[in-house]
Amino acid sequence: MDDTSTLRWILIIAGIALIGGLLLFGNPNKKPKRRKPKQRRKPNRRKPPAADPGDRREPTLEGGEPTDEPSRFEDPDFNRAPPEPPAVEAGQGELPIGDTPADDEPPPPSEPPPDPPEKVVVLYLQARDNRKVAGVELLDAAIKSGMEFGDMDIFHRRVEGQGQPLFSMANLEKPGHFDKGSWPTLETRGMTLFMGLPGPMPALDSWDALVAAARRMADLLHLDVLDQAREPFTRLREGEIREELREFERAQMPEG
Repeated sequence: MDDTSTLRWILIIAGIALIGGLLLFGNPNKKPKRRKPKQRRKPNRRKPPAADPGDRREPTLEGGEPTDEPSRFEDPDFNRAPPEPPAVEAGQGELPIGDTPADDEPPPPSEPPPDPPEKVVVLYLQARDNRKVAGVELLDAAIKSGMEFGDMDIFHRRVEGQGQPLFSMANLEKPGHFDKGSWPTLETRGMTLFMGLPGPMPALDSWDALVAAARRMADLLHLDVLDQAREPFTRLREGEIREELREFERAQMPEG
């Protein structure tokens, strides 16, 4: 191949390369177009036309069509001051100060509670051999021993004309009282006799009455008499308690 043919091929290849470059990268001498910035629209500052006051309509709560009736706020009676309440005439509907109806008078003061006893003497009556005393038998023996059923659902020995009992008898078992409606079904292991001093009678006289009632109940119901320490109530123990009560009476006597 001569030099002429070689030069021709070089020119053809160079032309192809030039055309391909222009297709890929474009014309380097051509300037790119600049994009114009977007213009912001100015807000419409024009005020809406004023509404005719005669065309204003009040809305309704029911969601219906507005009516042409005037608003209650435009009613001249709405802005008027409220009427004053009628004056109350003297002597009508008024309660004079310091006067109370007769039905509201305070109740008379109740009597003060009695003072607690300074000394309490106790004896116990207990059934033998874990036996239980029937309610009907107990009621009959208590009446025969000079006691009666009364306050706090227990038995009392009373002195005529005196509010304070001479001594009382309660149930040995809890809750300590007797159910007056269940005497036929009542059963108990024993009773408690007690007296508070000073009482309606001298201490020694009250003691003698208590011992007599306890022994009477024990004989009728086949019970054991026990002292305050739950020990057998012997003659010796009876004398000791009697001496204690004698000393108590001496202490109660006024000095002089």
